[in-house]
Amino acid sequence: MRALRLPLLLVFALSLVVATQPVLAQSASYRGFDERVGQTALPLWGGVQLENLAFNPHSRSLEISVPVPILPNVGFHRQAYEVENSFGRVDQMGGSQMVRAALPFGLTLEAGAMVDGFGNRQNDFVGLTFRWSDLRHRHSRMARYKAGPIPRKETSSSGGFPLLKTAGTIALIALLAGGGGGDPVPNPNPNPGDGTWRLVWSDEFSASVLDTKKWNTTDSYNRPQCFGGYNDEQQCYTSSPNNISIVNGNLVLTARPELGLNEGRTYTSGRIQSAGKGDFIYGKFEARIKLPVGQGSWPAFWMLPTNPSYGGWPESGEIDIMEAINLGVDGEHAVHGTAHFGYPKGQVGDKINLDDINAFHTYAVEWYPNEMHWTIDGAQYASATQGEWYTSGERINANAPFDQPFHMILNFAVGGRWPGDTDGTNFPRQMEVDYVRVYRCEGSSASSCKN
Repeated sequence: MRALRLPLLLVFALSLVVATQPVLAQSASYRGFDERVGQTALPLWGGVQLENLAFNPHSRSLEISVPVPILPNVGFHRQAYEVENSFGRVDQMGGSQMVRAALPFGLTLEAGAMVDGFGNRQNDFVGLTFRWSDLRHRHSRMARYKAGPIPRKETSSSGGFPLLKTAGTIALIALLAGGGGGDPVPNPNPNPGDGTWRLVWSDEFSASVLDTKKWNTTDSYNRPQCFGGYNDEQQCYTSSPNNISIVNGNLVLTARPELGLNEGRTYTSGRIQSAGKGDFIYGKFEARIKLPVGQGSWPAFWMLPTNPSYGGWPESGEIDIMEAINLGVDGEHAVHGTAHFGYPKGQVGDKINLDDINAFHTYAVEWYPNEMHWTIDGAQYASATQGEWYTSGERINANAPFDQPFHMILNFAVGGRWPGDTDGTNFPRQMEVDYVRVYRCEGSSASSCKN
């Protein structure tokens, strides 16, 4: 722990030296570990650069880069942070370290690891990327994984590269990986900011069965399959092919009437979630989905924290990318995008009417350290900023509770307090998912891809 805190002690010394520098004049507040205070690196000495310095009375973050003298265009990057709780004690600390090599033709090779609060290495990663943005912005920086497990790059248009551990100095060997068997997926066009969305995780559902390297069919927190989500829902979730299947390249979640279920439930249905296999902090999360219709239908594409940092629900947060109830009933055409937080419970977001409830639509949320945008078919219809959310006992941390890794959930609930009980007609009903894709923002910060 002392080894980790050593760079943090440097924060205070450096703050005295650079407090009057223009790079810090742009912001004096702590805006999240992946936000930059200023947009340019500050040279220190011997080629060392201060690339990120952020602090307030309850949190500190520091990132420096050190060149490797004998290897041109190669540098060592070290980042560390710590956060105090409301009692003034440090209860969150960690960081990352990596070696980055700038190669010709816009190629960048990176290898490193997370560092926990005791200075132990974990979650090693390596990647070789090609970025068009490098041809225009030679100093465009890759968004790094600093606050959660590194997602497996099992299907990616940019490819994956295994990390070969060696003794002594790090030897980096780039080998094109076979991927997860999905179809190649083009990355979205660059946004007007200085960043570019890069695909880091996806499932195109091109296999014949569900990919269990990416998805679980259990509850996110190991609750019973007939739990009902505190909403008195009418379904039990199962892993049966009757409820979870892959048909013609689509994930199909099917709700069916069933007798003799636990907790008095009267339907079975499907749910998958990515906890421990796809956990992310910040990025763009999207899925192309055809929704079920009828009284009591409650499909959703949403996110929960994998290891809740602030207690239960809603203190630790929830991000609903899309949910809908009773589509087609009494003219209902609305889908909702919402973020939940508290305590006391609060929520922000909005809804929008679909032009065709029987068609596939692409639902997405862009999650930045201090803002969220909800879109449908690429058009934004809702947003929220960090000034609108909070969690109890953490008001000093403006980003809480949306500053921790979340995982994705796709499920088809039946009935419950919000939609009301189903009318029992037009079953079985199906929710169809064409793909799920996750992008990270490459740029000077995790917010560089904002429109």
